[in-house]
Amino acid sequence: MANAKESIEMINEFNTSGYENLRQLSDISLKNWNRIMESQLNTLNTVVNTGMEQLKLVSEAKDYHAVIRGQMDLTRKLGEALMTQTREAVELSQQSGEEVRGWYESSLASANEQISKVAEKTAA
Repeated sequence: MANAKESIEMINEFNTSGYENLRQLSDISLKNWNRIMESQLNTLNTVVNTGMEQLKLVSEAKDYHAVIRGQMDLTRKLGEALMTQTREAVELSQQSGEEVRGWYESSLASANEQISKVAEKTAA
């Protein structure tokens, strides 16, 4: 009878641990999703602001040369901003991968530990 009780307790512990691991993965995923969406909104904001500056430039320019110079400046600024945001996206991707890899390794170690405990109790 004690053996059945121990088995049920081990199964319960295994299920609880599994649930906790999945909750952690869900938290990591949600955090990364929010960070990605924020990054995408920042990029969209940069593009929209550049478009607004373009309209302002065209409407206020005194001559054709001023428009060309202004467009070149806006294009340079947009390119620099997009490169910065691309670097940040790559860093975010790397961080996300490291977090998931860490979670996976931790979950695997925990599962192996629990399986070892079950095997030891079964062998005894």
